[in-house]
Amino acid sequence: MVAFEDDRDDFWDVSKLVPKKRTPLSQFSSSPKVRDFSVSEVVSLETEKKTSNEDRKIDFSIYESASDEREKREPRSYTPAGNSLIKRVTIKSSLDRFDFYDTFRKAALIYYDYKCPKCDFVSFYSYKPQYSQMTAEQKKYYFYWRDEVRRKRYIKTDYSYIYLYVYEILNLPEKCDAESGLNLLCELWSAYRGTLPRIDQSFALWVQDYCLVYGLECPFDKIKDFLFDVINASAFKEFYLSDIDKGGNGAAAMIAYLSDYDWRRGKYAGGDNAEMYRAHVEGAMRRVFIRLLNRDAVESASVATLTKTAFAGSLCTHTVKCNLEIEYTSVADSPEMRAIVTSAVKYTENKLRACLGVKSRLAIRDLPDEYKRIIDKYFEAEFARLKKERDKANQPEYERLYDAPEEKVSFADAIEIERASWKMTARLVEGTEAEEESTISYAEQDTAYGKAVSLPEELENSTEALENNDTYGLSDLEIGYLQAAAEENNEKMQAMAREIGMPEDAVAEKINEAFADNFGDVALELSDDGVYRVIEDYFEEIGEWLQKITK
Repeated sequence: MVAFEDDRDDFWDVSKLVPKKRTPLSQFSSSPKVRDFSVSEVVSLETEKKTSNEDRKIDFSIYESASDEREKREPRSYTPAGNSLIKRVTIKSSLDRFDFYDTFRKAALIYYDYKCPKCDFVSFYSYKPQYSQMTAEQKKYYFYWRDEVRRKRYIKTDYSYIYLYVYEILNLPEKCDAESGLNLLCELWSAYRGTLPRIDQSFALWVQDYCLVYGLECPFDKIKDFLFDVINASAFKEFYLSDIDKGGNGAAAMIAYLSDYDWRRGKYAGGDNAEMYRAHVEGAMRRVFIRLLNRDAVESASVATLTKTAFAGSLCTHTVKCNLEIEYTSVADSPEMRAIVTSAVKYTENKLRACLGVKSRLAIRDLPDEYKRIIDKYFEAEFARLKKERDKANQPEYERLYDAPEEKVSFADAIEIERASWKMTARLVEGTEAEEESTISYAEQDTAYGKAVSLPEELENSTEALENNDTYGLSDLEIGYLQAAAEENNEKMQAMAREIGMPEDAVAEKINEAFADNFGDVALELSDDGVYRVIEDYFEEIGEWLQKITK
């Protein structure tokens, strides 16, 4: 009876009515724990048989950060070189407390130098490939393939093999320095994008982040052949642009970035015309961009900030995991600029079609006249040079003997040749007796030859005439314009042209005609930025000429 009463009284024990709390698998401590794996432990992890979730004992402490040093790292900032659109890059450590891929890094260090003999291809697929997901045959092929790639032999592979190798490059900076890692990434990208095109999306992101994290410039020389596709695949296109005035592939990148028309897919742009199209579209558009980007368009554009996790979508350990904060200017937000660039590209292709004798033309809408003049001037100068080269190539062989020598003109050498010829004349007149005195100076001629053999008056006075009188028929203002061109003083050149009362093109043409008649070649050429400059090969001689006539 007592027992019955006791059982009945238990009804009022509320604690028995509340469900019991389950004991957690592990408690996260407030401070990171450290667990170092031995080689045998890592290998056993890699070869461990899969078990059901009920049978597997999970210890979350192994995923905790191996060190709290990254939390103590201060953010670092820098300004990238070669790209004025990116103002500042700040790199911050990741705040995640747990490193879920620490075992991958430990295994990657062990497997880094593994090699296997030649074996047959074995397909392998994994969303985020790791060694533990591979069979023995897949591992053998991976190590064989990786060794071949390191020897620059790009044999058959799968996406997952490529990504696994990328994860090694990203997560083992102590094995692969930044510049070597960038070269490997670009070589993989270039070699396999044709057969495995989906890598464009991933590599465009990872190469960009790799450069930003390690402060490297965009590898234009490695990706120039598919730069247009890279720009299209990239979410942050501004990284793949470079300053136009640096030359290189800056124009190609800007066209891909700002043009809504892809000239590469034009009806006449392929085949034998491909290289000509590429050279002249980029050459003409470079001048357009120099003018376009020197205006207020860039300054008036707002500076945006992009915050992102580096190497998103990759297997990334805490060794390299970080966040990026990028301050940049996006000129693509300007509809006016996109419209100008698109129309300018079409206008340039129309010029090329005209050169090929094609009658059909692309429709051009609202392209300002100043950009039309820039493109017209480019083709006028470029094709005048090409015509000159073709005419010279078609010139009969005997006529080439009458051409002026291609060496630089030297008045001192000409005078010395003339002096030597008069020495020879004196020797022929006096006979063998004069041969013994062939090295004496002109001051000793009276004694050597029995009579004075002097140079012709016009030869003696040639240097003086050059210094004081030989202006090639140019006026003081025209000489001043040439002087300003040598100094690259654009404002002074414009002022001189206005004072002369002629357009700059006409002033430059007159100077070139004078030099062609007297000097043997023109003095000025149109530079990429659309202004006249002294030809580099003659800069020293023309500089000396200017000094002499302006004394």
